[in-house]
Amino acid sequence: MKTLKFTLVILAIAGCWRPFSWTSLIKHTLYNAYTLLIISLMYSFTFTQFMDAVLNVNNPDDFTNILYTMVTMFAACYKILNLWVNHERFVELIHNLTEGTFKPVVSVEIEIRRKFDKMIQNYAMCYAILIMVTCAGHVLLSLLTNFKKRQLSFRGWVPFDYSSFVIFCFTYAHQYIGVISGSFVNVACDSLIVGLLLHLCCQITILQYRLKGVTNGQNTLSDCVRQHHHIIEYAYATNARFTRIIAIQFVASTFVVCSNLYQLSRTTLNTYFVGIFAYTFCVLVQIFIYCWFGNKLKLMSLQLVDNIFEIEWIALDNKTKKSLLIIMNRAMRPIEFISAHILNMNLDSFVAVLKTSYSAYNLLAQIKE
Repeated sequence: MKTLKFTLVILAIAGCWRPFSWTSLIKHTLYNAYTLLIISLMYSFTFTQFMDAVLNVNNPDDFTNILYTMVTMFAACYKILNLWVNHERFVELIHNLTEGTFKPVVSVEIEIRRKFDKMIQNYAMCYAILIMVTCAGHVLLSLLTNFKKRQLSFRGWVPFDYSSFVIFCFTYAHQYIGVISGSFVNVACDSLIVGLLLHLCCQITILQYRLKGVTNGQNTLSDCVRQHHHIIEYAYATNARFTRIIAIQFVASTFVVCSNLYQLSRTTLNTYFVGIFAYTFCVLVQIFIYCWFGNKLKLMSLQLVDNIFEIEWIALDNKTKKSLLIIMNRAMRPIEFISAHILNMNLDSFVAVLKTSYSAYNLLAQIKE
């Protein structure tokens, strides 16, 4: 299956997606063991941070110092568990992109699909490089500073003495393996969501091409109506699969941006400042791509009305015109991804996240003063 090929490779590396070619029982068992290892590392690290927040945090500085990693890891833990438990449902979503009215027929439609596949791969690659470079930079800075001083890079409740160099190395490695695994999971899940959004945009583009062929007899209007209906159904199904992930990601990003703003305002320009700034930038990019591509899908679904207006209506019979009016009437309601019935994935939501984060930062600053 070539659809979302690069994204599925990232998902497989992150432990979220068993490759389609691994059909034997041995490979199933090996990959499930790998997934359980990744989950145990992520969950154990997140648990140490949660316990530290409960037992040891008693002021805004300590709270913000642990909040940004704990919330991000919590979101990553939920994503990998959701993808693992509902694996077959997500397989069905991807498989549906190659069937029925979604399957490109003529060379123009195949070229449209190829361009969108290339676009999805490029976006996923750039996003993965950004996150991995940030992680590598954080590890390098930590090795040059914290590791030399025998200090852990992240706060956490460690119920044993790690003064021994060997035990310290194991504890240090456990933290970073957990964080890097969580980063991979976030990249993989976010790339999957973006890929499905762009495939919906791809289907709208193909539908626009097919509508132009109605006047010269290349395509039948009934096929176009059926495809438009399938696009809407597929969007609803995809939204339903990711609604909780989207909600958790928005909440997590709001808390992370808030806590990082608080830390940046109280930190001088040093290696720690650079690390927090890079982390904040990655979180903003993460939530921005959700909103940007959700907004892109909304605009393209609305643009379908204008494309129908451009058809040569004079050459059509009354029955065809009525059918086109029905499509236009439905297309006037945009296709939007919504979470918790109140949160839309568009640029307005991105601005709302920034405003909410800044308001929470001001509250923390006043408490500190």
